[in-house]
Amino acid sequence: MNGNRSGFTIIEILVAILIFGILMVVLSSTLSGSLKLNQQSQQQLSTTSGVQDVIEKIRNAWSVQANYDAVCVLGLSLPSGYTAKYMNLDSRANPITTPATNTITNTCPTTTVTPSTPVVMRRIQVSSGSGAQGASLELDVLRPQE
Repeated sequence: MNGNRSGFTIIEILVAILIFGILMVVLSSTLSGSLKLNQQSQQQLSTTSGVQDVIEKIRNAWSVQANYDAVCVLGLSLPSGYTAKYMNLDSRANPITTPATNTITNTCPTTTVTPSTPVVMRRIQVSSGSGAQGASLELDVLRPQE
């Protein structure tokens, strides 16, 4: 029988499967790397959003002059691993106190604190964790005028 045979030989099928397998390995490793990078980015975004939320709570509380002068944020609870510090600044944003080691308290005094020389500006520094997943933000806040 010398008729025309249509179809693929076993070798052609094996070569096609080999090429398909190589492509799948390359694509799966690329996809795996992309998924890992996406997960790391999501964690970084979550951490940065948490730090930004804390810094906004402090800024809102310090819009009241009494809280600003007393360096307090009523009811502020920092998530585990977060730190909130401040540094006093002069009118040109130069540090009066060196480095930001002053912590912000979550209880405010019942009596109004009136400083003899009010601090014109403060730099808030909130940070979370360390390493690649850590985030740190700073914000300069002027003393509110009432």
